Amino acid sequence: MYTSNGDTSSTWKRLFPRSMWRQRNSLQLIGLSLISGVLLIFLFLIGLLIADLFVSRGAVVLQGDQIEVARERFGDVLDVVAQPEGFNSSEEIRLQNRGLLHSLWNFKDRIWAQPLISMYQKLPLLRENSSALICLLLAGAILGMLRGLILARCRIQASQLGLTVSNQLRRSLHRQAMRLGPSDLLDHQIHQAYDLFRNDTTLIRDGITANLYRLTLHPVSLAVLFFLGLIISPRLFLQMVVPLLACWLMVVRERTRFQKSRKLAESEDQLRSNVLAESLTKTRLIRGYSMEEFDNINFSKHLDQLSTSTSTVRRREVVSSWLCWGLVLGCVLILVLLMGVKVLLPEEHPQSLQLSEVILLSLVFGFAFKPLLRLRDLREIRKETSLAAERIYRYLAQIPEVGQAVGAKFLDPLSKWLSFENVSYSLPGATGKKILDHLEVKLPAGGLTVIAAPNPLEAQAMMYMLPRFLEPHEGRVLIDGEDIAWVTLESLRAEVLYVGGREIYFTGSVLENITCGLANFTQADAISAAKRVHAHNFIQRLPQGYETVLGEHGERLSVGEEFRLGLARAILRNPAILILEEPDKDLTEEDKSMIDDAYDQICPGRTVFVIPSRMSTIRRSDRIVLLHEGKIATVNTQANLLGGNELYRHWEYTRFNVFRHIGK
Repeated sequence: MYTSNGDTSSTWKRLFPRSMWRQRNSLQLIGLSLISGVLLIFLFLIGLLIADLFVSRGAVVLQGDQIEVARERFGDVLDVVAQPEGFNSSEEIRLQNRGLLHSLWNFKDRIWAQPLISMYQKLPLLRENSSALICLLLAGAILGMLRGLILARCRIQASQLGLTVSNQLRRSLHRQAMRLGPSDLLDHQIHQAYDLFRNDTTLIRDGITANLYRLTLHPVSLAVLFFLGLIISPRLFLQMVVPLLACWLMVVRERTRFQKSRKLAESEDQLRSNVLAESLTKTRLIRGYSMEEFDNINFSKHLDQLSTSTSTVRRREVVSSWLCWGLVLGCVLILVLLMGVKVLLPEEHPQSLQLSEVILLSLVFGFAFKPLLRLRDLREIRKETSLAAERIYRYLAQIPEVGQAVGAKFLDPLSKWLSFENVSYSLPGATGKKILDHLEVKLPAGGLTVIAAPNPLEAQAMMYMLPRFLEPHEGRVLIDGEDIAWVTLESLRAEVLYVGGREIYFTGSVLENITCGLANFTQADAISAAKRVHAHNFIQRLPQGYETVLGEHGERLSVGEEFRLGLARAILRNPAILILEEPDKDLTEEDKSMIDDAYDQICPGRTVFVIPSRMSTIRRSDRIVLLHEGKIATVNTQANLLGGNELYRHWEYTRFNVFRHIGK
């Protein structure tokens, strides 16, 4: 059995083991994330060049020896003549409208500038402001679109991995539901499986997708941004990181503290509100015992406490907000001061920065904010995902009641007697209510037997044991003296079929619903079975006849049509024992007439048990098995029971008398 120790990390490791990172999709995701990081570097570089172009307007001022250095670096594209000996080094040359020259000259000693200098020499478009701007914008747009496509592909890869895990869990849930579902008398496990299948697997899929996407993409992005910050100005970058991290931690801590205090205050306010509202529901007590003055005093006291508590929470919220904004404002001022000092330094100073570099550094910190937030949320996402996985694993660890015994034998069709020997059954759980209590009965083969019980669960539990949907907790069920616990489930369920309840048809064509998709039944066989139970006519009226799709996105049938479709499915297999649970509402007179005639067609030659909802079925029965408090009260005909059994008369009145609802 699966037991949770409250450690969600172990559940996460089981849900998403490390081996998943070695799968092809995971490796592709990591590779794409690295490519997106490289593209991010290029995009920031383009941003730096555009910002510098706007600031400098493509103008460069060269003085003295700088002219010779520029000619050596950029060649003849500068159109600058070598200066003669004795040239006054204080004189300067001002070059206008030279495109990227200003950026490349200022960053000429950076490693990344060397390829750009070569491009500047070879591409005339980079030597003029307007054409250079167009080239940079086009390059940025292309790289941005390419990175967008890569990020979209990353999301697809991450979602495919999340879908793979969720689909594995869905397959496991489906298998487990097939094992546990038939034994679920109250349908609790069915609803649990449905919720797990629809909600929790979706939550797990989204959680794994978010975890994979964020863990592969955002650390790479942060590493790239960190690298860019160090390239621009290592000292300034590290000086800015310290106050930013301190501000971040203090704001997060303050918001967390406030959220906890607000939840506590809201809980206390809810209790006070309940006390205040209590007097509204006890007006007779207060007025009847002249408690008005006492009640007014208490009401005023609790109302004042509620007002004080609410005002305190609001004041704390305002103080917390102002404190957070103050921290952020102080951090911004420090950062502006640090950057401003670097910009205002003389250009020849080794720590001086260009305005474009400061803009780029600001963008680095701005772009780092979202990845940090996304990574911070991962802990909560993992926790929710692990809790959903725990619920699924707990369901998957349940052991089904019914299983096939080793060495089980083939069952022959019923021909003599059906016996329940000392059969007991209780609902699941430590305090489960006993439904059947040492039930003893022996019924002959053939005929129509009505199972009647004031508690419908008793009739259902008794009938569910015939196809072994339920297993007796004590006792045994025998067919012709053979304990059905020791026969193969396939042979048993070929001879014992159940029609009715909430499982009449599934999503699929009418033909598939009748044949259950088995190739050994032809359409002619299905039509013949449908005709015997008067289902053929309404099937032909459907848009595509036997190919009409039923279910969620298909046609809907009436209650009577559903029941007749179930009869057709069962009669096609010609079972020896047929169990019918009649629909208890919404049957038209035409439905009732057709069902009665269908019984005339299918009942002869087999043993039929009915949990009835119509008097006509009871009147046509050969015998009635009356259950009470989990035991057999009596087995007799309707005529005899009406004349001498008060319990049966009570059951029939509560089920069928037209005046039974008066006074309720």
